[in-house]
Amino acid sequence: MLKIKKKVIIFNISKKGYKMINKKAFTLAEVLITLTIIGVIAALTIPAVVFSTDEKQAIVGLKKAMLTLDQAVDMARTEPIFQPNPKCYVGENGEASNTSQCADLFKYMKDIMQVEKYCEEDPVAGKCAPSFAATDGSCDGWNNLSQAFVTADGMSFFVYNANDPTIIGVDINGLKSPNKWGHDIFSLQLTGTATTMQSYRPGGCEYAVSTGKTGTQLLEESDED
Repeated sequence: MLKIKKKVIIFNISKKGYKMINKKAFTLAEVLITLTIIGVIAALTIPAVVFSTDEKQAIVGLKKAMLTLDQAVDMARTEPIFQPNPKCYVGENGEASNTSQCADLFKYMKDIMQVEKYCEEDPVAGKCAPSFAATDGSCDGWNNLSQAFVTADGMSFFVYNANDPTIIGVDINGLKSPNKWGHDIFSLQLTGTATTMQSYRPGGCEYAVSTGKTGTQLLEESDED
């Protein structure tokens, strides 16, 4: 199909009189085709950029939550009752686990972590933990939350079993959406031995909904970058 370009006539007024200038302009069809191409490119690239940004924010929030919990455990080591190390951890490298001081450690952590709100029962109704879709049967403890608290920075922490902080779930942005496992909710496990410093890392009962990633996956990818 032969396209006919329109001519734009411009009159330039000078001391010598009128001077007519002819300039070629794009046709409406050409403009629409160009806009369509730009729209297709944007539709393909923008979602990927947004998803990448969301993942980076999740990694930052996850690392902050781990650091917050680790600092609380480090503070506990200064207390005579917990020396040399709190007896509350999941054994690593085949070592035995010990949960004899978990109740005491949870109370200490709750008191030291600048908790703004604490729910001793039904944390979802008390708005200490987000409402999220039930996990599968292998992680049923997340469907029966007993205790949770919200820290001053807006993070929500909730324990997997009663007052046992060996496995803690964290929503890195509190009750704000999306409230989905693998997006803003992650599972952290207190791991160590009787003679080493315990620390929190992704684990315990990790779960991720569609398009989400576990904390382990996110941190492994961040190490590769």
